Amino acid sequence: MQKKYIFILSILIMSIKISGQNITATILDKETNSTLEFADVYFPDLHTGTLTNNKGEFKVPNINKSGLHAIISIVGYETLSVLITESKNQVFYLQTSHITLKDVVISVPNGKLQGENIVNIQSNKIVQLKTYAPITLAEALTNVPGVEQISTGGGIGKPVIRGLSSSRIVTYTQGIRLENQQWGAEHGLGIGDIGIKSVEVIKGPASLLYGADALGGVLYFVDDDYANNNSTEGYLESKFQSNNLNFSNNIGLKLNKNNFKVNVFGAYNTSADYSISGGEKVFNTRFDEQNFKTSIGYVKGNWVTNIRYSYLKNNFGITEDDNPPLYTGSNNREMELPYQTIVNHNISFENKIFIGESKIGLTLGYTSNNRKEFEEHIDEAGLNMILQTSQYNLKWNSKKYNEKLSFVLGSQGLYQTNTNKGEEVLIPDAATKDIGVYGMANYLLIDNLNLQAGLRVDNRNIDSKEMSFHDHDGNHHTIEKLNKSFIGFNYSLGASYVRDKSTFRANFSTGFRAPNTTELLADGEHEGSGQYLKGNKDLVSENAQQLDIEYSFTNDHLNFFVNPFVNKINNYIYLDPSNNSIGGVRVYNYKQTDAVLYGGEMGFHYHPHSIHWLHISSDISTVFAEDDNGNNLPFIPATKFNSTVKAEFNQNSLFRINNVYIQNIYKLDQNRVGIFETETPSYSLFNAGAEFELANNKLPILITTGVKNIFDVRYTDHLSR
Repeated sequence: MQKKYIFILSILIMSIKISGQNITATILDKETNSTLEFADVYFPDLHTGTLTNNKGEFKVPNINKSGLHAIISIVGYETLSVLITESKNQVFYLQTSHITLKDVVISVPNGKLQGENIVNIQSNKIVQLKTYAPITLAEALTNVPGVEQISTGGGIGKPVIRGLSSSRIVTYTQGIRLENQQWGAEHGLGIGDIGIKSVEVIKGPASLLYGADALGGVLYFVDDDYANNNSTEGYLESKFQSNNLNFSNNIGLKLNKNNFKVNVFGAYNTSADYSISGGEKVFNTRFDEQNFKTSIGYVKGNWVTNIRYSYLKNNFGITEDDNPPLYTGSNNREMELPYQTIVNHNISFENKIFIGESKIGLTLGYTSNNRKEFEEHIDEAGLNMILQTSQYNLKWNSKKYNEKLSFVLGSQGLYQTNTNKGEEVLIPDAATKDIGVYGMANYLLIDNLNLQAGLRVDNRNIDSKEMSFHDHDGNHHTIEKLNKSFIGFNYSLGASYVRDKSTFRANFSTGFRAPNTTELLADGEHEGSGQYLKGNKDLVSENAQQLDIEYSFTNDHLNFFVNPFVNKINNYIYLDPSNNSIGGVRVYNYKQTDAVLYGGEMGFHYHPHSIHWLHISSDISTVFAEDDNGNNLPFIPATKFNSTVKAEFNQNSLFRINNVYIQNIYKLDQNRVGIFETETPSYSLFNAGAEFELANNKLPILITTGVKNIFDVRYTDHLSR
């Protein structure tokens, strides 16, 4: 045995290198005992996989065999999650099934299948969400039950989970937390859709594993896998959308040679103003995007490392008016005042050390977000903010003791600075420090009954400078300095029980969110929102308590689920419009009250017997939200029905139809509105599409086409700004 010592930010980790052994495993049909060739074997910790040969065999990567998880799947069989052992003759059996392959959830320890989690986590492949031709990644997420978007024009979308958004949603990408001034209603998701395999949605308070602020939930974007071992993959993608004359071109290349892996992706996206019913265009809804992303992976002994970098630049036109100007004619793509430019750099350095059946993970990250708003001059930013965040995520996953008990212990922290470079100031220069420690235990009480409990403590400190400045009308402002700390304690209790084809889940969790620098200190006009924001230094932390219950039933032909929830938030922070104005712009003050949100999702997916090519699915999502005085909360989505009929074909011809679908989205009227909102009527939209394939083995070509809003319905979504 050989010992190595690795130093990362003064943290000493001992790695025991196991001597190389060529271990081979076999996959068989459980009923016939026949071998299964071309089965997919995926190793979540390595972000790569392999295929079985014509004998149903695959080779296990030369790493700690006793702690390596594998997910085995093939069409027509149930997906299997297994733990690789030192045995040289492991055999795994797959059960035949007509249900859709289960997705792997990466955001939880050890990469489990969806049905194995105590917390309800919904994993969705990006390629499936993009089937319905969304303009943005945020719009694609609206096909997930319980998820909507606050939209500003066609290019800006902010995810909403069960009625909560902005700083109450935590987003992870490249294994690190994304920070991009997400408090703003017209600040988009900030993630390009290249190099992403799937998104995992956790609904409700999820502060335990993902840090403070996740009162509404978590969006965990999973990076695209590396190519299979000793192989090279690549693709080209081009897309055109007629409504806004959007052109999008993507390219990707993957290389995996022995222990070295690399992915490279690039994209360019440009769009003119979008059209509404009647052929009129909405002025200044144009946008463009430049996106580059790469990742490098390396495996050595019991050490797995990944370095990831992404660059994203967006230009967005800003539509300020409540009734934006409409026009017909030219399709100009050049930016006109007002508009904003956002540049994001994200770097992460992920490390995993396998020690027996346990593992230690350390991820270091750095993000830079530069937001510029151009209001009076096309080439001079009035507002220019630079947000820089350094962070770490340290986690230990124990082995499973007596096949029943396992632990996760960890710590997370960040150091963040906001710096102003423009003439105007909305938020003062400030530094934010976060640190949190947590522990979670999983226990198998009896067969099929799993229990989970966890505890976490967080501390946040905000230290800002005094700043004096003049706005563009010449008015003088002074923002006083502030140094304030917030402490939060969270816990969660959960259980899941599986019997026959039914699964029961119940979770009670708490969440903590300290007010951010905008809510505490803002003093200025926020272009694009039509609001003059006034912070409140007396704000205290928000605290949430959510009860989430789910029942699901799955057999060969039917999947049904129902998932109600109630989320009580103490000291809910909200914007209150005043009767005052500054520079002709109404002043909005940050205030607090207690609030409650309740509702849920319900749906089914049906394969009729003997015609498994036909898929019928439908779901309903609804949220009710009000404060303790009975006032409705703003930006609460209308109740939505989302139904799809899809036919999938298994043809062997060179040119074939893979699938066709028709989708209906029906939203009820929303008359439960906030004090500065307007009611919106109900509407029904029909979309349709198809996928074709030129099945050349060396160069397969996929062609997707579709029509959105077939009957040209003129409508207003309640969350459209």
